[in-house]
Amino acid sequence: MGPALDPARPAGRGLAPPGGSGRPPATWVGLDVGGTNVRAGAVDEDGHLLSWLSYPHRMTPGQFHAVPEAAGKALDLAQLSWADVTAVGVGIAGLVDSHAGLVVDAGNLGWHDLALGPELSRRLGVPVVIENDVCASAIAELAVLPGGPVSPWLYLSVGTGVGACVVLDTADGHPLCLNIGHLPVPGGSRLCPCGKYGCLETVASGTAFTRAASARIAADPDHVLHSRAATISGKDVVDSAMAGDAVSLEVLAAAGTACGYAVANLVNMFIPAGVGLAGGMMAPGSPYLVALIEAARRDITTWMQARFEFSCGRVGETAGVTGVVELARRRRLAGATVPRPQPRPAVMPGA
Repeated sequence: MGPALDPARPAGRGLAPPGGSGRPPATWVGLDVGGTNVRAGAVDEDGHLLSWLSYPHRMTPGQFHAVPEAAGKALDLAQLSWADVTAVGVGIAGLVDSHAGLVVDAGNLGWHDLALGPELSRRLGVPVVIENDVCASAIAELAVLPGGPVSPWLYLSVGTGVGACVVLDTADGHPLCLNIGHLPVPGGSRLCPCGKYGCLETVASGTAFTRAASARIAADPDHVLHSRAATISGKDVVDSAMAGDAVSLEVLAAAGTACGYAVANLVNMFIPAGVGLAGGMMAPGSPYLVALIEAARRDITTWMQARFEFSCGRVGETAGVTGVVELARRRRLAGATVPRPQPRPAVMPGA
């Protein structure tokens, strides 16, 4: 059985702006739920952030209490109440069914067939839209692309896992989610959270290269990070590589190369006008990024080489929050079915 649902709404009961005159006509709440972090913000009708918070949090199977809690905190920071909220958009690191509000499979969160949209809607009392997190951040990044939006446009994000999507038509407004993180890698043998062996995420994700670096550093008593090899983070690996550490450079280059080959396959398949790259290791000059682009260029069809450009993310870590609000708004405007508040069950079904 899943966790009992508290009938009280989480936080979000702060005072609205005095007198109401400064209150935006509609407020949306956006959440970006990843494998190791939760980000949230209140967003006005024009897409501007009214509040923002981000903190480390690792989800557990069937448990999602951190999601409504973060939404409530975002409202408190904006001095707004739930009465001001039009809808909530939630970006999830995994496969989702947006029409049903269902998280189909999110291995890094431990969620499978979780009816998150309907359950959050019952708890919060507002419509809730569930989207893939990479699709959400792609929408935010595409809007600020130099020269304006283009299509088809391929977008890749590397963090705890590896995700991608493609915008086939900018007028349509809804990216197609690509399950790139679970493409098989030749020779791959490590078990993936999805239950298969040898997925791209097991060699190219932040989790993968951090694990690889940790093992190499633990085996080298002379390494500067040896004393804390078991607790190093992905940021530690990237920072060490940028400082010239040979082990970190090799690990990042191997991970980036593996990811680059997968990107080349997607480029050859969708023939995009551009490729957007996002994630903490995608900063210009990053060994991961350099290796990714070099590997992708080697495998991309010759005639395609000069027909598209790689670009790094510009919006940054708020992209998932503002992007999921934009996708939620589009679904609402298009009249798509969105999970709405229903009578509250005693417990979460199916968890």
